[in-house]
Amino acid sequence: MSVHGGEHVTLSGDVSGEYVVVEKRDDGSLVVAPDTSVQATLARHGMEPATLREFEAEFGPIQPADGEG
Repeated sequence: MSVHGGEHVTLSGDVSGEYVVVEKRDDGSLVVAPDTSVQATLARHGMEPATLREFEAEFGPIQPADGEG
């Protein structure tokens, strides 16, 4: 019985972190994979998205769209 949702679990112990349930088996066992979402990746590294002010300080002001696509 496969799961295509995205149920999340947090593991702790010898293996720890945020995981996504890939499959729920009929015997009750789970197959999990690391959560690779942006939010989980940032949390894993103790980071958060830059604010607009921080972004512009690093890369300069955001320019209006130039209409090239």
